Amino acid sequence: MNRNRKVELSTIIGKGSKIKGTLYVEGGVRIDGEVEGTIESNGFVTIGLSGIANANIKADECLVSGKVIGNIVCKDALELDKTANLTGDIIAKILKIHTGAVFNGNSAMNSESKTSSKSDITFNKNVEEAEDTG
Repeated sequence: MNRNRKVELSTIIGKGSKIKGTLYVEGGVRIDGEVEGTIESNGFVTIGLSGIANANIKADECLVSGKVIGNIVCKDALELDKTANLTGDIIAKILKIHTGAVFNGNSAMNSESKTSSKSDITFNKNVEEAEDTG
């Protein structure tokens, strides 16, 4: 994941905003508020430093700097910044975890053809388990 690369950002969920349900985004999305449910994008998903996602995330690429409770499936790359806190499972071709990031879950680095079947099986189960313990 190249931080200097220009990313098309089509949606911003600002700090103080709360969304409950399924969020479908064409292009990139940045979340600095709270989302509960599901986030799907055919682009780049960024969970900002103040962002909280109690959600499963499916995207081409993802950068987490805030908190995520849920599973993440990325076609390409997932990056956990030093401030990230992730509880859930990961499926991504490329995984980058910075020193200081907190990750509690399992990770798999599978090809694109395998991600859809595995993610459908584990998505709901792990979010329910996280909600029961948290």
